[in-house]
Amino acid sequence: MFSLPFKKAYTTLNLLEVSEKALRQNHAALQAPHPEARICPVLKSNAYGHGLATVTPVFDSFKAPFLVVDSLYEAYELTKLRAKTPILILGYTDPSNFSVKQLPYHVAVYNQDIVAELSKSQKHARIHLFVDTGMCREGIPLEELQTFIRFTKTQKNVEVVGLCSHLADADSSVDEKTTNMQYAMFKKALQIIRKEGIDPVWKHLSASAGSYTLFDTDVNMIRAGLASYGISPLDEKDPVRGNIMLHPALQFVSTLVQVKHIKKGSRIGYNGTYTASKNMTIGIIPAGYYEGVDRRLSNNGVVLIDGKPCAILGRISMNMTTINLSHVPKAKVGEPVVIYSNDSSQVNSFEKTAKIAGTIPYELLVHLAESVRRVRLG
Repeated sequence: MFSLPFKKAYTTLNLLEVSEKALRQNHAALQAPHPEARICPVLKSNAYGHGLATVTPVFDSFKAPFLVVDSLYEAYELTKLRAKTPILILGYTDPSNFSVKQLPYHVAVYNQDIVAELSKSQKHARIHLFVDTGMCREGIPLEELQTFIRFTKTQKNVEVVGLCSHLADADSSVDEKTTNMQYAMFKKALQIIRKEGIDPVWKHLSASAGSYTLFDTDVNMIRAGLASYGISPLDEKDPVRGNIMLHPALQFVSTLVQVKHIKKGSRIGYNGTYTASKNMTIGIIPAGYYEGVDRRLSNNGVVLIDGKPCAILGRISMNMTTINLSHVPKAKVGEPVVIYSNDSSQVNSFEKTAKIAGTIPYELLVHLAESVRRVRLG
């Protein structure tokens, strides 16, 4: 139930349940093998779909060096939620936005225009130099780093407190060639800026995947995104996956709103992509691809009622999904339906469902509609 200023409260049919216990267990599990580094939760993209308002109080209590976000908008949202932990903006910000007001945030930079604007508009800007170590995405090329630093040193009100990068291929421990190459480039970048008289407090290039394989006292911070929420970025068969035991924090629960009997030969959903091979009982749930039930699960996915699998039948609609109730003949309207399970062994866990849909868990999580109510459980 959710509260509104009425005598009675509305009942919600779709609910995203987030386990505080799992979030705490995951943070501890990530931190344990890394005495040389601090774990910083990443809350970009609505906290990987878990909801900023839902998880921020938990992550804020960890007293991590930073809560990491992608955008200035997300940083503002954390501030409105009264987060006490320092905030690091990792993504690009239009330089003009730094002239609006004084900001308490740390900013990752790879653009001289941003450095210049920070110097002009902010009284004390703390920046993390973002270098490209081989992913060929954002970042300062190493051959331009010395020039970039020397320019930065001419700017007032700007303090370099961090050096960071991002790993392109850390989600497999079988072939670490690319990761090792990037780490060597990162060490070279560190040498360059130290020769220029700057020794940054924070050095970070590992995200969740790198936390399994990269251990070095020169890297003293890990940006933990997906793993903070209990899902490993490594494949189930990766030999080092079991070194960090994670617990999925989120479960998507809907409600059975109709039970009906159809005859053999009936065609279900748009374009009739499923034809009943016999008389059968089907159910309707009030969640579709808008709410986050991936459309690629049409005729492929599975939900759970009372722990029993119920196949998705026909095309998933914008706000409705049809399921097979053959294995739960006593199912009644009002029963909970688990769309995505927080039990990694279940066929409808985020990891297993992502494989069915031909995608990655990240995509399923961030496509959970913000309008679906989130609730934090113990």
